[in-house]
Amino acid sequence: MENSLRLVLINSRIGISQKFKFNLTCFSIILFVLFVGFLSVSVHRYVSKTLSIAITNTTIDDVVQVEEEFSEESSVSIVIKKGDTLNAILKTQNLPNSDINKILKLIKSNSINIPIKQGKSIVFDYEIQIIETDDHDLSEEIRILKKIIIPIDNTKHLEIIKDNDNFIAQNIHIKLNKLLAKSSVVIGRNFMSALKSIGLTTNSIIELVNSYSYQIDFQRQIQPTDTATVILEKFTTKDGDFSHYGKILYASLNLSGREYNIYRYSNNNNHSFFSENGKSVKRSLLRTPVNLVRISSNYGNRMHPTLGYSKMHKGVDFAAPSGTPIYAAGNGVITSIGWKPGYGNFVQIKHSSTLSTAYAHASKFAKSLKAGSLVKQGQVIAYVGSTGRTTGAHLHYEVKIDGKHVNPMSIKTTPGTELVGKQLMRFRQFKKEIHNLSTKLDKNIELVENNTNSVD
Repeated sequence: MENSLRLVLINSRIGISQKFKFNLTCFSIILFVLFVGFLSVSVHRYVSKTLSIAITNTTIDDVVQVEEEFSEESSVSIVIKKGDTLNAILKTQNLPNSDINKILKLIKSNSINIPIKQGKSIVFDYEIQIIETDDHDLSEEIRILKKIIIPIDNTKHLEIIKDNDNFIAQNIHIKLNKLLAKSSVVIGRNFMSALKSIGLTTNSIIELVNSYSYQIDFQRQIQPTDTATVILEKFTTKDGDFSHYGKILYASLNLSGREYNIYRYSNNNNHSFFSENGKSVKRSLLRTPVNLVRISSNYGNRMHPTLGYSKMHKGVDFAAPSGTPIYAAGNGVITSIGWKPGYGNFVQIKHSSTLSTAYAHASKFAKSLKAGSLVKQGQVIAYVGSTGRTTGAHLHYEVKIDGKHVNPMSIKTTPGTELVGKQLMRFRQFKKEIHNLSTKLDKNIELVENNTNSVD
């Protein structure tokens, strides 16, 4: 009995002790939770008060300044397509009509000539601002026009700059590096297409054709396996990107194993092409006054295609697409221009007291030409057509000496300039420099051009 009572007392003490420990633990947890809650409230009040003060002391200007930190620049490049106008291109950018009118008025009032060339690009530079809207989870993007960059030529572009509510225009000259490069190509089926494939412009190709026309018959002599080689100026940007090709300094046509070399050389500040023997390639008359065409009818008796009987053909017919340029065969003065029965649109040029040339069936004449106008060799005087008595588009070309018709293809022409003495010695030295340059360029080294005698 006594032992049972002792056991009950011991168990009772143990229970009281465990209960006390449990209560103490709970009390500690409650104190910890209360402390954390107090600390959280205190920190929240401090932060709220601090931020409130910071926002209260921030002005509207400061807010705008913060927003401007989220701005960036952006450019839009518009490639000019056939038929595009500057007005139409400006409208693609959703510019205000007032801005478009100001830009066009600026260009007109300053007589700025802007060539809208197909394939070139007009660049619009914008500043993009990202502004937070009333709904703080969203933002709005605003484009602000800074300037428009319009290409003028390979070395210059026009910048139209936004200046508050107005615009100002500036001509910017592009700094380019001038190198010398060499290219070769197999002519294949078409001379012009072959040279375009290596980057030559139409004007450069026409210059070559005109220069070679005095010694080469492009219709009969050139074969598909023949080759053309040129050394020319190459212009690059300061970053090394290609810009465009410049003047041809040297050209070589290899026709059926025979080379025809010409060199751009300065003689008394007159830059022109010379042959290997120092003679100007320009002669008294062009061999053919149109480029890259075929002879459709030779000089002499023939069955007339429209009259139906045999008749003396007093010139040479060159078949060519309508609109092909017709060049003056030599320097001279126009003595007749207009309509002539049978000949259609007709031009006659007097080159000397004994020599004259005539051009018939033109679709139209070059602008500003009239009887008495002075023309230079190679100048465009008209365009191929089919006016008058003809069955298709072609140029009928005649030559008269002492008032009598002669075969244009049989005339012996003389060079315009022939180098002699010291000039000939300098030219021979220049040829050596060109051939040494050609050897270096064969190693695919593009050279910085020095001040040779070949460059303007």
